[in-house]
Amino acid sequence: MPSPQKAIVIVTILVVASAGVYGYFSLRGEEEGQGGRETQVWWIASDPHVGYDRIEPTGALEVGIEDINEYIEKIEGVEVDCAILLGDLIHESSWYRGMFLRSMDNLNVENWYYVLGNHDFENPPWEDNLLPPVDTILNVMGMKWILISDHMGDTYDAPPEATGGTMPEDVKAWVVEQTLYSDEPVFVFSHQPPTQWKVWTEELQGLVKGSELRAWIYGHIHNWSANWFEDQTLILSDCSLDWANNYKGVFMFLEREDDTVNVTLRFRDHKNHEWIETPLAGEMVENISFSVEVA
Repeated sequence: MPSPQKAIVIVTILVVASAGVYGYFSLRGEEEGQGGRETQVWWIASDPHVGYDRIEPTGALEVGIEDINEYIEKIEGVEVDCAILLGDLIHESSWYRGMFLRSMDNLNVENWYYVLGNHDFENPPWEDNLLPPVDTILNVMGMKWILISDHMGDTYDAPPEATGGTMPEDVKAWVVEQTLYSDEPVFVFSHQPPTQWKVWTEELQGLVKGSELRAWIYGHIHNWSANWFEDQTLILSDCSLDWANNYKGVFMFLEREDDTVNVTLRFRDHKNHEWIETPLAGEMVENISFSVEVA
């Protein structure tokens, strides 16, 4: 991926807890020139539902991977460094786990991360996760990125307590502390929409203003949606790779100079290999850009 003149240094410390996988990952971007300029490009995609289509189980995921490997990188010259998949990776059966992992092995990035969604559980009994639940922190250019998994399936005949997403109490306490009481800019990545998840209570929403929460990006709803919460936090839904053959994804372009990180989100139709417009607060936009200050 990066040329020999560029370096990516990754330090990983991982602690496994009973509720899931907690981790701290420090990622340094590609340095260019003498000014300490760093850049990274992240692919953010959701809901490939590998196995939902029994004829082509990995079809939608492969469309996204091919677009990155063969078009975005080779033709458009954009080097994608890392990826985050926002849940509903495997559709309700361990039968498809190997197919998902083999497909991801083909993605030409340095590292990829994931969270679990409500379909990433064996059906039945809805309590057996198909991959380890990951609740983790990535340190990206001085920002704190928090990844949160679903911890139980919640469709069809799932138990009532699972409806709307679940989160063990110790994980919830960790999320609240890391999200709302941080000294660093916070981005949250989850499968469930924050406004529909039980953890996103009115009490917690009241603490967002003045906090360091700058963005919450999620999947699940298979549609585009974006707005600013309290005029400071971007709430964005990734349209999804599959379900209705959407084949859509988001790319986050990061550029740090000194103590400022410039963030630009662009939106992609992987099937047609083109950048597209998406809605933001009722208007169609080609991208969403903002900046955050880091130490």
